[in-house]
Parts: sequence; C-alpha cells; structure tokens
Amino acid sequence: MKLDSSKVPSDSELWEALKRGEIKAYEVIFKTQYQFLINYGLKLNSDKEEVKDCLQILFSKIWERRSNLGECNSIRNYLLASARRLILKRINDRSEFVELDQKKLRFHIELSVESRMIQDQTLKTKIASLQKGIEKLPERQKEALYLKFYGDQSFADIAHAMNISTRASYKLIYKALDNLSKQLNTGSKDLPSLLTIFF
Repeated sequence: MKLDSSKVPSDSELWEALKRGEIKAYEVIFKTQYQFLINYGLKLNSDKEEVKDCLQILFSKIWERRSNLGECNSIRNYLLASARRLILKRINDRSEFVELDQKKLRFHIELSVESRMIQDQTLKTKIASLQKGIEKLPERQKEALYLKFYGDQSFADIAHAMNISTRASYKLIYKALDNLSKQLNTGSKDLPSLLTIFF
C-alpha cells in the first residue's frame, strides 16, 4: 500500500512506507528532519562537515537496512538518538582517550537569530542574563534544555535521545530550570518563555 499523497502521513505510516522501499517516504523524512539534526549535531560537535558526514552515514544506513528496521512511532526521536550515538562514537574514535567521558562532553549553545534581533531592551537584558546562566550549567542540562525548548521533545523523547531514563530527563530539566531561576533571580514562570525565545 503506497502513501496517500492527499493527507499528511503519521510517523508510523511514513516509517512503514520507508521500510517497503518507497523513495518518496525516505525523501520526506530526510527533508523534514535534516536541518533539525544538523542544528542538534552542531551542539555536540562544532565541525559542520563532520556532522554532515555523520548524517550522511546515518541516512545511508537507514536506506540500506530499511527492510530490517523495527517499528517507529517517532521518527525525530529515532533519528536524534541514532545521530547522537554516531556523532559521539566518531568523536570517541578520533579521541586520544579510550572512551569519551560524558561529563566532559561540550554542548554548544548560541543565541538564535531571533534572540539577537530582539529590540526590547528589558527582554535583551533578560536574554543576556539567561545566556550567562546557561553557560554555567552542566553540559547534560544544556543538552536536555535544548531538546525540550528548541526540539520540543517530550521527557520520554529526551530520555531516548540522551540514552537515559525518563526520570533522569525530568531531573535534568528541573535541575536546570532551578539553577537558572536561582542565578537569574526570576520566577520560574518566566523561564519557559525566555528559553523558547533563547533557543
């Protein structure tokens, strides 16, 4: 059964079409997810060409092994976890260390274009303070915040992508929000909207 082009397919329908070898499904997945994965990958490794290579490998493997793929209800979540593993593995392979220490992993966060263009001075001040606060957070908390507020991922999706438990993803987010709230002397009500603007 081919994809129905008159309606937007669910992730599971798109995935099943990919597994059957429908090139259109593969193209849709690539086009809708690639830029998000590039942005996420650059937070783990600032070498854009290396991140692109990793994504090329990932998408090639998916196509080559499509008939052996399991079920998938969230394509983005599957790709996030796979891309993260591949990027970290390649960093580890090139590292002089036997194994990459997750605690030493650098997660790079910069202001979004929208944040840099904000004209309201009060909001600019809050965003600048937020950036300083985020820079002080542990790397795993930064990554979890990025996935939550930029990637709009659920706690379960964050857990899957970061290879941790759902409970651990809750802890990372809430510790990060608590740390930021204390550093910024701001109410926790303002933080989610500020973080959405920031990312």
